[in-house]
Amino acid sequence: MTSAPVAPTAPASRPTPASRRHGPWGQDRFWWWVALAALAALVLRVAWGLWVDRPPQALFDPARYVGFGRAIADGRGMIEPLTGEPTAYYPPGYPWFVGIVTWLGSPFTDSVVTLVVLAQAVLGSVSVVLGALVGRAVAGRRAGVAAALGLAVYPNLVFHSGAVLGETLYNTLFLSFAALVVTTRWPDGLTTRRALASGVVLGAAVLVRPISLAVVPVVALTWWLATRDGRLVGRATAFLVVGVVACVAPWTVRNAIRMDAFIPISTNTGENLCIGHGPGATGAFTTLEACDTERSVVDGSAGEVAADREKIEVALDAIRADPGREVGLLLDRVWYTWVRDGDHDGLIAVQSYRYDRFIAIDTERRLLRVADLAYWATGALAAAGVVVLLRRRHAVDVFLVGAALMTAAVPLAFFGDTRFKVPVVPLLIIIAASLAGRPWRQPPPGERVGT
Repeated sequence: MTSAPVAPTAPASRPTPASRRHGPWGQDRFWWWVALAALAALVLRVAWGLWVDRPPQALFDPARYVGFGRAIADGRGMIEPLTGEPTAYYPPGYPWFVGIVTWLGSPFTDSVVTLVVLAQAVLGSVSVVLGALVGRAVAGRRAGVAAALGLAVYPNLVFHSGAVLGETLYNTLFLSFAALVVTTRWPDGLTTRRALASGVVLGAAVLVRPISLAVVPVVALTWWLATRDGRLVGRATAFLVVGVVACVAPWTVRNAIRMDAFIPISTNTGENLCIGHGPGATGAFTTLEACDTERSVVDGSAGEVAADREKIEVALDAIRADPGREVGLLLDRVWYTWVRDGDHDGLIAVQSYRYDRFIAIDTERRLLRVADLAYWATGALAAAGVVVLLRRRHAVDVFLVGAALMTAAVPLAFFGDTRFKVPVVPLLIIIAASLAGRPWRQPPPGERVGT
């Protein structure tokens, strides 16, 4: 394919290397904007984290994570504080993060929450830089800057940085993986080393949120669209999977040794399925009598494993008994996750789900309103961004949109909860930010992504 003749005056109108570097959206200005956004993210999250720094109350996830973290920091591993026996109820990534942060910070303070929220403030700042790289690879420097600014100030991401919950860690790991994928120079940059490194980072994300496994076919499709080389894609995908397995396998082996059972990642699958599908399920998180099994985590490791398997059977029996209700339950799960409560659950989580309601009601109401407004605006822009990106049909667009869809879809197999969309929100912000660049521009034939 030959290019059209260039007018004699065209060279004078082309940006010089200096202007590309120092112009309004040049490389230097891009990094200045990203650094400013990362600093703003850090300041916001540190201020928020120190303001909401309180010990979690009741037996919700934050309090459980603090207990796991203390045990890990003390050298006892991941044990159930109620029994002192090994547990795999939660995926291990976040409990071990809390434990390591607690151990590293123990010379300075005994407050697990303080250490965790400060560490998460740093992670939130890192996520801003990673999001900028992804946005730039998709739609140029302006999109990268817009993504950085959006990630820096998006209210519920700031709220979550002050909660002892795994979303901030997960988002940083997944954006690290996304950056590795979209900044690859295709096809020559799709090396075995790059694919393996991507798999290791994805494996770390899987240990925090197993839903990440759903993006493996999306990555394979992305690589094929970028290269049209089945052999290259097959090899790269194989090494991607090897990297994931290398991260997950040690934990699976630990479970086989310490819990005497094959548990790839966690034992809460049964409970999540039972809540979402058992008799009396509503589509939302709720306590169901049918899910009260004879054995539970308080009966030690064996009881935990038995309860998980029994709850899976309860859920499957309910599905087989009345498959027709699954369509309605799916719609209910979509409603509870994406529509009913907007996006402000981090604000509720830092108050121990209002068991420790220390934020003034008027202040909470204003923060809630701002957070929900940001959510609906981001959602509307992201919907427009999806349409524009898919019309362009470039490989990075397929990856970004596909990763968002898969990350959103997998939790709907369980029950609906507003927290389940937090891992999708950074991807929606980047998709929305692509509108600030040139997402409608068709890349020329042979253009290499990530340059």
